[in-house]
Amino acid sequence: MIRKTFPVSQGLWAVMALIVTVLVMLPVLYIYVGAFFFDANGLFKGFTLGNFMRAMSQMPLTQQLGNSIVVTVCQTAGQIVTAFLAAYAIVFCNLRRPGMWMMVFLMSMMVPGETTLLSNYLNIANWGLMDTIPAIFLPFLVQGFTVFLFRQAFRSFPKELREASLIDGAGHLRFMIDVLLPIVKPTIIAATINAMVAAWNGYFWPLLVTNKPEHRTIQVGITQLSGTDGSNIGVVLAGAAIAVIPAMILTLLFNRSLRGMSVAGSIK
Repeated sequence: MIRKTFPVSQGLWAVMALIVTVLVMLPVLYIYVGAFFFDANGLFKGFTLGNFMRAMSQMPLTQQLGNSIVVTVCQTAGQIVTAFLAAYAIVFCNLRRPGMWMMVFLMSMMVPGETTLLSNYLNIANWGLMDTIPAIFLPFLVQGFTVFLFRQAFRSFPKELREASLIDGAGHLRFMIDVLLPIVKPTIIAATINAMVAAWNGYFWPLLVTNKPEHRTIQVGITQLSGTDGSNIGVVLAGAAIAVIPAMILTLLFNRSLRGMSVAGSIK
């Protein structure tokens, strides 16, 4: 006997989904409403762009936004490339004791970031890179978790396809580009999103290795903005609104890919 789904239950689920969506979007809505409509005391007033003007006059937020984008792109690209090549070598290159090499990457995940903070700082200082953009992302071009993700994806790769590629005369580069990359695309997207979020939200390390405001990222800039003009709630929210824009663009760009991954996972 087939049970019928009543419209009432469907409407209830729709209301619940709407409530959850509003709760998730409420902080973002508050930021933009406050940036465009709040005064210095956080009271609602008419539409104005003055908060953005004052925020950008007090802190080079536009340049800091560009710095954050450069840091995020470089750090993410470095992590994806190094993790892809490292995982490929562990799985496909017949290394001696591949489990030992994977254990090295896994052990790096267990080391607290504070432990390597001093050594990274001394390296950046000895290289003469203090107060520069590369100093922000160079220590994070390799991530053990990303290597682990690619290694798990490569282990599920059919060995028959690898052997067929070798018989066809495909070298390592051709095999990676023509065969492996399309198959592990969901893993690449997931690893990219994880790396980009971590790079974009970085705060303490950029604050530590940079001194000039024009060399810092926007996360540090917003904190300094709240420190210099903390009583002006509208100005602080305007700075936060500028910082949220790339995250919203990233969500829109990866929306279709994320939905495709969800469908593929449900089918699998």
